[in-house]
Amino acid sequence: MKLVKITEDLYLNSDFIESVEANGEKSTDITMKNGEVFIPYVPIKKVLDAICGSEEHLVSSKVSTEINVEKIKEYQQLLKDGKKQINKLKKVVEQIENFEF
Repeated sequence: MKLVKITEDLYLNSDFIESVEANGEKSTDITMKNGEVFIPYVPIKKVLDAICGSEEHLVSSKVSTEINVEKIKEYQQLLKDGKKQINKLKKVVEQIENFEF
């Protein structure tokens, strides 16, 4: 996996990039193998430099791992919160089912 920095908040795995096309002078369309399209406001040269390994854009594997760990923690918290909400909803449904008219 080679994670590259496209913009300040957009990192992509270059292994999954299908195509890169200029979208005007200051914007680029990046199509992923799964069909998702990213359109950063970045000139195509900077995007290609990032994908091809320009030092300015290359993300070290340590940083990549840190980013992935943070995302996993975020998803774990969302899952935990979601489970709490489901349990609350189950209790409400149970109360409704046991309510006598």
